[in-house]
Amino acid sequence: MKLMIAIAFSLCLLPGIAQAQEPTGPPAHGVILEPDKFDEWADIRYTEEKTHLNKIAAQAKEWSLSIVYLVIHAGQTACVGEARARGVRAKNYLMHSGISSERIVWIDAGWRENVTIEAWIWPPQLGKPHPSTDLDLKPREVRLLKNCKTKIPEL
Repeated sequence: MKLMIAIAFSLCLLPGIAQAQEPTGPPAHGVILEPDKFDEWADIRYTEEKTHLNKIAAQAKEWSLSIVYLVIHAGQTACVGEARARGVRAKNYLMHSGISSERIVWIDAGWRENVTIEAWIWPPQLGKPHPSTDLDLKPREVRLLKNCKTKIPEL
């Protein structure tokens, strides 16, 4: 009889125990979510690019432990060293906006049909972003120009 009461009592408690073990929502801390691309722009005037960089600087200041990754694709017709020049210019601008140089990484990502700059802001624990390579061009599909200072103004 005591055994039957113990079994009946245990069966009554099981739904409560099972419900208590179900997650009620995301953990409060310690979770790193896969971040999305923060911003993207094409071959625009430098004054317009500064608007994008100001937005990035403001967000990077708010997320003080994050890293800013600038993934730069030169266009199908590009200057030699164009991605590097754009990366250095953007990094310098962000540094003058108060972001430390250690938190800014630019990546020469090759070529696409059109110039593309992608901005990713995320925790260093995730490493570098892995943007899609679907639109990338092969070196043989690219025309590189030498001595073209007008292509990247205000360096």
